[in-house]
Amino acid sequence: MKKLETDYFVIGYSVASWWCIQSIRENDSVGFIQAVSDEKTCYSRPLITYGLGRTVDSIAYQGKVEELTRMQIGYEARVERLDPRRKLAFLTDGTEISFEKALIASGGVPIIPEISGGEHLGIFTFTRQKDMENIATFMHKNSVKNIVILGGGFIGLKTCEAMMNMNKNITLIELAPRLLQNMLDEEGSYYLEKSLLRSGVHIIKEDTIVSFEEEKGILSDVLLKSGRRIPADIAIIAIGVRPNVDWLRSSGIEMNRGIVVDEFQESSCSGIYAAGDVAETRHLLTGERNVVAIWPEAVNQGRIAGWNMSGRVVSYPGSLPMNAVEVGEKALVSAGIVNPLDDNCEIIIRKDRENYKKLVIKDNCIIGVIFIGDIEKSGIYINLMRQKLPVQAFYEKLLEPNFGLINLPTQYRKHFVKGAGIEV
Repeated sequence: MKKLETDYFVIGYSVASWWCIQSIRENDSVGFIQAVSDEKTCYSRPLITYGLGRTVDSIAYQGKVEELTRMQIGYEARVERLDPRRKLAFLTDGTEISFEKALIASGGVPIIPEISGGEHLGIFTFTRQKDMENIATFMHKNSVKNIVILGGGFIGLKTCEAMMNMNKNITLIELAPRLLQNMLDEEGSYYLEKSLLRSGVHIIKEDTIVSFEEEKGILSDVLLKSGRRIPADIAIIAIGVRPNVDWLRSSGIEMNRGIVVDEFQESSCSGIYAAGDVAETRHLLTGERNVVAIWPEAVNQGRIAGWNMSGRVVSYPGSLPMNAVEVGEKALVSAGIVNPLDDNCEIIIRKDRENYKKLVIKDNCIIGVIFIGDIEKSGIYINLMRQKLPVQAFYEKLLEPNFGLINLPTQYRKHFVKGAGIEV
């Protein structure tokens, strides 16, 4: 059995890990860092759709962590068990690693429903680099004309985005009554759907796949619950992800949907931290615990974890659900609580034929933002929400075409810009 010792042990090597390692090195220049990843390289996961669509040259993450001293990365290595009390990790190849502090950033795994015929060739998930490579290889070797995407959420729409430049017949199937149900309201979904239809995407709602049909072992059709049969040369299952925590069930670490962490990203076991898609944090606006599996929060959580692991005490303010996607003719941004159940919320909407903008306001603060079409100034509103800054002083100007930083009180501007020609 191979045995290793390290000061810091990082499980997973994506963006949360990368920023954790950077933060550790800011505070501790000598402590040894050992990272392991079950993948073969560090890459930018949001770019895999662009990599498949060949709209970017590389999806490699452009960081320089590998150049840091006293650090080692083990690729294609997987941790199968963690003993937090003894500070030991056990890898599938028999390696045993002892550590002082550890970060769990093992990411998410795709949710795969039980569907008859799921073993046929031509059926994929699409959340990792290997998925991108497998899909590209299959499409290169086979005559693919008809693409079926199961899931009209964020992953499904990103997958649709990747396929739309390939001159294929795309069918998007969603069980819910509308697309991006958690990101958009009913009217916002209508704007998105209208754009997709104009781009030639076929949309089927309130239905799902019950069987994958084959011809000579290769996918040929999908059978829907409604009885409809849709031609399919390839099918992408994109109904969501869940935290990759099954391997931790016997560890004693407190978990709900993900690993429960405090404001310092530390788990219930001393010295064990978590960040990214596995971490269950507090919602910035509601205080409720949830998993927000998005790139910006993985960055923030990784940084906070790294600082606290290496002795600098910094608290995490909370996670803010936020996503952006460009599909067909439409770019859209959604953040915060966009479908409030609270009757005390105020709603401001500005729209025309091609653009839709919505703000949700409660207790004089923005708590939800939707921008579809023209998204240029969405960042101003999202930052007002993130900073919980009252909007009463300029309420009447919100969503006006000429609204901008200049309309904000001087004391607010320090939260937005420095050194850009605006006095703060």
